[in-house]
Amino acid sequence: MEFTESYNSIEQNHLTLQLVPISIRELLFISTAPCDIYGIKDGLFNRTLRRGVFTNKPLLRDLISKGQIHLFVKRENRELIIDTVQKNLLQVTRSLSVGNPLEKGRAVMNLLTINMGYLYADPTNDKYLKLQHQCAKNLAYFLINRINLLEPLQKDFIKQKHHFVLAQPLIASVFLLGLMKYSQLYSDSEIENLFITSYFKDIGMSSIPAEKYDRDELTDKEKALLSGHAAHSVQILKGRLPLSPNHLNIILHHHSFSLLTNDLHLDLKQKEREGELIAGFETMLVTVMDVISAMITGRPFRPPTKLFESLDLIKILIADQYPQEFRLIVSFFKSFFFDK
Repeated sequence: MEFTESYNSIEQNHLTLQLVPISIRELLFISTAPCDIYGIKDGLFNRTLRRGVFTNKPLLRDLISKGQIHLFVKRENRELIIDTVQKNLLQVTRSLSVGNPLEKGRAVMNLLTINMGYLYADPTNDKYLKLQHQCAKNLAYFLINRINLLEPLQKDFIKQKHHFVLAQPLIASVFLLGLMKYSQLYSDSEIENLFITSYFKDIGMSSIPAEKYDRDELTDKEKALLSGHAAHSVQILKGRLPLSPNHLNIILHHHSFSLLTNDLHLDLKQKEREGELIAGFETMLVTVMDVISAMITGRPFRPPTKLFESLDLIKILIADQYPQEFRLIVSFFKSFFFDK
């Protein structure tokens, strides 16, 4: 008995040094476990899923119902999970035109977001970045040619409640694509290029420790750190993605307006005095979609607002300079959320 307890204690200490966390979301898109997966039971590490077991949704729902949401794999097996998810992402993206387009679109949007997490954890990894770029382009082409799927896919994706840092780029970019298509002013190529620009604009957030943007309250210094991520995005992407100088400039200036301040109107007046308000029509579009997406989905440090409140703020931001475009934005969101 004493020997058994001593052995178990040694085994637990060994596992503590070996195991790294994974998200249960990753298993939703893996048909079989590529390695043993561990959970926590009665405060101890416990093998929850054996290698080779079918990781179907009923099984995962059962884990969640039992509170088994904190999962781990051995450090040397972490790459097996990543590789399996990425292979599935590539496979589903290549077969978007086959089968149920709504289900395929949902899968790609969720897999892209999971892979964005891998990219944020390792932003200099060219393999991860190339895969993300290739699959995001395929998704843009798919959405442009199936615009009727935009509304159900976007609403379903928002309900998934991915971490906001990973979900925000896609939510904003899908709204942007829809707006540009709705306006009938842009070619498909222009829409795709701006979609990609919008989607990768926040990759500079990867340089900020996750605990900074998961906190309920931020110091002024931490707000400045978060607001400065645009310059980091340009540094990470320049020369690695086929983005024109104009598109890199859009990324650089897309965060000229911040929601991190406690007084939004004061922030606007200060930006106006400093000459930092949005410059350039395409930058305005990217910024506005980013602001609306952020406001209606909320953050740990700020609850979500109603769509009408976000549009009221956008009116203050752009209506004087872009009155017709503001009316177009209002009309688009009205059709997206209410004209059904």
